[in-house]
Amino acid sequence: MTTTQMVLVLLIIFATSVVQAVAGFGFALLAVPLMVVVIDLQSAVIISSFVGILSNMLQSWQLRRNINRNMTRRFVLATAVGSPVGLLLFVYANQSALKIVLGLSILFGVFVLSRGLELQHVSSWLDWIMGILSGVLLMATSTNGPPLVFVLQARRFDPATFRATLNMVFLVSGTFGLVMFGLAGEILRSDVNVAAFAIPAMVIGVSTGVVIRKYVQQELFKKIVLFLLTIGGLSSLFGGIFG
Repeated sequence: MTTTQMVLVLLIIFATSVVQAVAGFGFALLAVPLMVVVIDLQSAVIISSFVGILSNMLQSWQLRRNINRNMTRRFVLATAVGSPVGLLLFVYANQSALKIVLGLSILFGVFVLSRGLELQHVSSWLDWIMGILSGVLLMATSTNGPPLVFVLQARRFDPATFRATLNMVFLVSGTFGLVMFGLAGEILRSDVNVAAFAIPAMVIGVSTGVVIRKYVQQELFKKIVLFLLTIGGLSSLFGGIFG
């Protein structure tokens, strides 16, 4: 990796860490599509996974009192079910096709949420389906957040519980995903070195985001969530078409 590539990766990790701290998600959703502009997809996924786990660990501890444990348990178990399928897609599937499908799915979710969809009273089957899909996306693209964000937003979780629950799920599922990547021989020493070098940028980004989120109210929070999903969906779609 050249010096220019390293600097760009560090800037991307800093910026997306700020977003993660403010919204509760968005690190991999934005970091991977941005990093693939300067490095290959597999390296972007692995680096994002390592740095993301450390970020989630830090924020899960900070937000531990607001975690919805029942929802977290369902999401984690469902993610484990979907992950093996995602690993097969990561190794064998056409990456451009995966990006296009992911982008279209995210944009559809944004449209539905923007129409005011409310799913507070829907039974837990929805959590399981979205959790399994999240597991597939975790291994295939490292952007497993959109299905979980869709459920939590549609169920009208408050921002504190939203952030805390997502970070805990991302911590567990991300660790599981890295183990799967390691067993499949997909982790390179060079990617681990870049991830370790990027830790300070992540810590500074999270610290900045923690300060900013104190000023983010409920309505603004919802707009930020929809905006991030839209950006992530468009990035994935364009990456699949023009990548």
